[in-house]
Amino acid sequence: MARSSSLAALAALAALVSLAGGCGGPGEVAPAACGEARDLVCAMSDYASTGIATVRIADGASESRFGVDLGKDPELAQSGGRLFLLARDQDLVFELDPTCGAPIRKTSVHDDDAKATQNPQDVAVDARGALWIPRFNDGSLLVVPREGPRAVLSLAAYDEDGSPQPSSATTLTTSRGERVFVALERLDRDLVSRRPSAMLEIDPVSRAVIASHPLVGRNPFGLAVAHEGALWLATAGSFERADEPEAGVARFDPETGQSRLVVQEASLGGSVVQVALRGSCGAAIVASATRDVNATSLVTFDAARGVVVQPASAAALSTPGFDLQGLTFVGDALFVGDRRPSGGGGGHPLHAFVMDVSCTLSASAGPRVSVPQRPVALRAVRQATR
Repeated sequence: MARSSSLAALAALAALVSLAGGCGGPGEVAPAACGEARDLVCAMSDYASTGIATVRIADGASESRFGVDLGKDPELAQSGGRLFLLARDQDLVFELDPTCGAPIRKTSVHDDDAKATQNPQDVAVDARGALWIPRFNDGSLLVVPREGPRAVLSLAAYDEDGSPQPSSATTLTTSRGERVFVALERLDRDLVSRRPSAMLEIDPVSRAVIASHPLVGRNPFGLAVAHEGALWLATAGSFERADEPEAGVARFDPETGQSRLVVQEASLGGSVVQVALRGSCGAAIVASATRDVNATSLVTFDAARGVVVQPASAAALSTPGFDLQGLTFVGDALFVGDRRPSGGGGGHPLHAFVMDVSCTLSASAGPRVSVPQRPVALRAVRQATR
């Protein structure tokens, strides 16, 4: 794996240590640590420690940072041109430089009176710069404005058991004005999906829930993807089944509040974990229904026609366990993280594919890209303008 110079890596690490070394209060700022712009950010974790890797695709060069505050269970989020890493088990949100992934700010999203981890899942930024953060464990939505006091919206009323499990938040402009859309998994107490999930529509100005829209797909797993005026959801259903009629890739229309399954999990060959879209084509990571194994495959579908192109049985990439994590387009290239060690060279690969007009994937001929820790999430970074 190609690396940046030791001096640059030490400078970046020093910036992260400065960021992570405070008392955990809101809005701690780190000095800027960007050298040159990168193309891809990867959150890495072996579920004991976490790091951030930033990658330049042209030559595969990467730079990594680790810190104790990053916890064991990270996620990456993008909204409003801003990039965030969520340390979910630490109740912390790190804002990253959107052009290179360097940490620039740390914010605690833990309530002072909370007795347990609140588990932030996503970050949505509204037009006024406020952060909207769904917290999975206590079924709440935290609003952090640019100035002034925070607000907490309890979502307990939107699930019969009082625990709606909000899993993602997205700001979109509709004909009714700006709205924040929050997906609710609505699992039972044993974390099994048996009832319809929902999408809340919230007015960010009044901070009031306008509507609760039922979702046709169950268990919207992970983060929603905004694409061509709609929200696309990996509705996994139960991970112990791969033939549920209410699971697959779902499309939610923010104008009408209606949703539909574009492709079902039975035709894909597994429970959908994550989706990425470019034009009329989509890619997804799906997991098999074998308990405690959940082998993963990279599949594709035609989103416009609702047709599976490469199911798990003919996947571009498959693994024997739950190894594929992180999926994103960077320009025309699709990258997927692989938690298995690279053969011979060390590290863990980020596989690159090219998707043709028929939504079929083929391996990219570009440089090999790998990261030093197991990948969890991937995001393309904004191209630098400076």
